[in-house]
Amino acid sequence: MMQSYTVTILPSGIKFTVEPLETIVEAALRQNIDYPYSCLQGTCTSCICKLRCGRVSYGDLPYIFTDEEKKSGLTYACIAYPLSDLEIEITYQDSE
Repeated sequence: MMQSYTVTILPSGIKFTVEPLETIVEAALRQNIDYPYSCLQGTCTSCICKLRCGRVSYGDLPYIFTDEEKKSGLTYACIAYPLSDLEIEITYQDSE
């Protein structure tokens, strides 16, 4: 059975729920949480976060990070589906 998971954004401590078949960014936007994104396809890098705790899946997509990036915990939140509760760290960039 599919289940929902809780995502905690660090360092702010904001928490939100991700429903089954929903990406991290989709869930954040549905709940009016300010989350950086642009393309929603995993190409622009706007949504990259650091996975501090938990696991995600990219579904049928091939893994898009180098081995070094995987070890550092980089995650594309717009195409990542939680497999557990998560703690992610986001660095908000100043918009021009």
